Amino acid sequence: MSVVVRESTIHGKGLFAVEDIPWGMKIIEYVGERISDEVAEARIAEGADCIFELRENENIDGASNGNEARYANHRRRKPNCFILREVDRIWIVAGIEGVAKDEEITFDYGSTFYGR
Repeated sequence: MSVVVRESTIHGKGLFAVEDIPWGMKIIEYVGERISDEVAEARIAEGADCIFELRENENIDGASNGNEARYANHRRRKPNCFILREVDRIWIVAGIEGVAKDEEITFDYGSTFYGR
């Protein structure tokens, strides 16, 4: 799928669809450096905000060797995407209504993030 990074009304930069994306379509894989929980916690304490838990003691830091997926922003109400963990990979996937061309790609970061 084609996506582009540009200014977001939600937060800083955002990830936007270049074309209509139907529901269930894998949009982009979340990639980056694979790090342990200990390293992740240390980076988070220093302000890192692109770290995604893959499984116990394995996380992906999208800010280190990552791609545009790190710019998908949080939306608690009516996100248009969801996360799919697939064995050793994390995907951002279009939700039930799909994503319209030029719409910002969003997903719910989860309850532990919500307080931020």
